[in-house]
Amino acid sequence: DQIFSSALTAALMVGLAALLCGAVLYPVVVHLSADNEQKAREVLDSHISMMEALGRAIAKRDSDTGAHNYRVAWIAAGIAEKMGIEGNTMQALIAGSFLHDVGKIGIPDAILLKPGKLDDTEMAIMRTHVDQGKDIVIGAGWLDGAQDVVAGHHEKWNGSGYPARLQGEAIALSARIFAVADVFDALCSKRPYKEPMSFEASMAILEKDTGSHFDPGVMAVFKPMARAIYDQLADCDEEATRKLLQDRVKHHFEQ
Repeated sequence: DQIFSSALTAALMVGLAALLCGAVLYPVVVHLSADNEQKAREVLDSHISMMEALGRAIAKRDSDTGAHNYRVAWIAAGIAEKMGIEGNTMQALIAGSFLHDVGKIGIPDAILLKPGKLDDTEMAIMRTHVDQGKDIVIGAGWLDGAQDVVAGHHEKWNGSGYPARLQGEAIALSARIFAVADVFDALCSKRPYKEPMSFEASMAILEKDTGSHFDPGVMAVFKPMARAIYDQLADCDEEATRKLLQDRVKHHFEQ
């Protein structure tokens, strides 16, 4: 009985000590957690700011790029949501979509801003923006994941794209998603050299090129949501589109 009583007393003392330690340490732990959360948020904000800064740098070289970056990143993320993509994969898709043309920073103005059609030599130089973009993002911390879109955004489902002539599922899924978003936006948007195409005409082109340019599986997800995307973006200026993307970024980057 004495041994049992001593053991019980010891157990109670240990339990009481644990409770007292918990009472003392809990506010400290909460404070540290809040502090760590704040620091993590600050790091996240700096990452997003860096992404936007790179995007603005591209837009300074090519005036068509700014609003386009926001739109295609928003569209691509919307498709990916329907496909159940989340977490780091979604974050990499958004960053890659926003920075897909970052390599154009290295293209000479005479080619990048040429109003007419590029000749074969000029086109070969223009196509180097893919590898230049990959060199910029690879190894750049959290932007490293963006390389799948940056490196693969001109590949085509049938292997006729560039630079690696990848085919089918050898192309990263994020790049296949982006390809649909990119062409849809290019067709539907007004550019200095073209008027926007109607929704029906744009979709006819995408459907015609499904299985050659575009992944049929991605297109099957995109088609039911395409009209709503078109209508939502129809009256959005660059700032409104930026806000749309910011809302999506907040959702996927602050989980």
